[in-house]
Amino acid sequence: MNNDCSGSVDENPVPSRPKTLRRPAAGGCLLLASAGLLLCAAPAPAAIRVEISGVEDELEENVRARLDLVRFAGRKDLSEAAVRRLFRRAPEEAAEALRPFGYYAPRISPELERDGEDWVASIAIEPGRPVVLAELDVRVTGAGEGNAAFERVVSGSPMKPGRRLNHAEYDNLRDSLQREAQTLGYFDAGFEARRLEVDPERHEARAILHLESGPRYDFGPVRIEQTVLRKDMVGRLVPMREGEPYDARQVLKTQYSLTDSLYYSTVIVEPGQPDPETRTVPVLVTTTPVNAQRVRLGIGYATDTRLRGSIGWEFRRLNRSGHTAGLETRLSEPKSEFTARYRIPLGNPLEEHLQFNAGFFDETLGDTTSRRMTVGVAHRKTLGNWTRTLFADVIREQSDIPSEPTFEDTLVVPGIAMEKLVADDILYPTQGYRLSSDLRGSHPAIGSTSRFVRAHFVANRVLSRGEAWRFSLRSELGVGLVEGFDELPASQRFFAGGDQSVRGYGYQELGPQDANGSYIGGRHLLFGSVEAERRIRGRFSLAAFVDGGGAVDEFQDTELLQVSVGAGLHVRTPVGTLRFEVARAVTESRALRLHLTIRPDL
Repeated sequence: MNNDCSGSVDENPVPSRPKTLRRPAAGGCLLLASAGLLLCAAPAPAAIRVEISGVEDELEENVRARLDLVRFAGRKDLSEAAVRRLFRRAPEEAAEALRPFGYYAPRISPELERDGEDWVASIAIEPGRPVVLAELDVRVTGAGEGNAAFERVVSGSPMKPGRRLNHAEYDNLRDSLQREAQTLGYFDAGFEARRLEVDPERHEARAILHLESGPRYDFGPVRIEQTVLRKDMVGRLVPMREGEPYDARQVLKTQYSLTDSLYYSTVIVEPGQPDPETRTVPVLVTTTPVNAQRVRLGIGYATDTRLRGSIGWEFRRLNRSGHTAGLETRLSEPKSEFTARYRIPLGNPLEEHLQFNAGFFDETLGDTTSRRMTVGVAHRKTLGNWTRTLFADVIREQSDIPSEPTFEDTLVVPGIAMEKLVADDILYPTQGYRLSSDLRGSHPAIGSTSRFVRAHFVANRVLSRGEAWRFSLRSELGVGLVEGFDELPASQRFFAGGDQSVRGYGYQELGPQDANGSYIGGRHLLFGSVEAERRIRGRFSLAAFVDGGGAVDEFQDTELLQVSVGAGLHVRTPVGTLRFEVARAVTESRALRLHLTIRPDL
């Protein structure tokens, strides 16, 4: 290492990582030893207060980390001789602490004075003109030359010509290139040249990183130890192929893919040692199958549903083709249901499947009641970040509408649903959004007794400011096109109000009413909500919100749209956010209403 800080040096000319203290040289050790002897010989109670001016943030932090004065500042047994010895070292130490940030010619003015029995060391720093990176010479030769992955590493680095020199950026770029080489299977890669040349007089620097990648290794034999699925089914879940170029990301993707398939309780993917003769890397995948059956029990409470319970029975390994099935019963005051499903994977089981459904539902919607039996089929496929579901249901429904005779419908309802979820955390996101839409309809031409088209759109957004504040935006739009609304089945109407709609109102009690004041649902739906949440401690947050909207027969029926405000205490739990909230309507006179619920935020 070149300690005169000029010319060409191998790696960094000075310690390059902030907050790193250099081990004292032999001379320094003798000085400190001498200071220790003086301490023993003639102790005089004294502490040191170090004041640094002229630099802030990471520069000041690194200077403090480098100063021996700061290290010994809390000692009250330092002799005057020891303090002065430490003080004389301060200018050199401060200068060295500034070099990793590109300041090679600082002006440092130290002062030492007494403050009663203690010492005050004042260090005024003028960083001076910084060294600027004049040239960044990065080359990759060998088999990796031209590989876009290396180019992305360089383009993603903040180290650019014209910027102030920062040794940490150089270190990170060098290490990132080396890691990328290992990730992509260039196991023999090495730097032919790696230098940081600094010319303090001209205030310029030149970074040189020449990486010789060597040959790229391929995947060797991929052995998968499992008995759950057919070989071709497993092949759809494993992206690694023998003879293809090695990529550690594919190894990790295999781990996630097999785990997310839910056919295995444990998955271990282990690359073997690279073989320099064959230039291959063998991979061993070991798995443990999940239990063939699982029973799930659930119990909960919310102000919308009151006490609720559920029991589910899952059949997770019906055959080696990956078929699964499930039965579930859910019971609550407003809704009871029994459902059954049978799922057949298609293509990649994580991205596409066919599902057959059947169910019975007894549901209270506003002041209406829907009792229905359904059978249907759905094709679900992942398309990039979107999930598309094509479905067709046959529904036999009995609707009880207040002031109307009970009527029955047979519906054939085809439709399409789209959903996109992007979030940094599914249960408690700090940044993210969810978009979903559902378009369905029915017509006598396909065997239905009702004719309608129904569209439902939902958009939710979560964003944060710092670690304390989080904001949630929610919106819904429902559109119904129907002839003879009085004959529209209750399950195809829109309702509003409740824990997850306009708070301050009861469950689905906000919308059109008949002559007797009964809530009968509407053709359309409008809803919006803005919520601000402030974390107060750990998992606890305080929230305030404004909700607005309602179900309407016509969009111009604005008198049916209501607004409420409220506040609450939110508690993060492993299954979602537990919300204790109170809300009150502001567009009409109503009492405060308590809401208790637990749900994800998107």
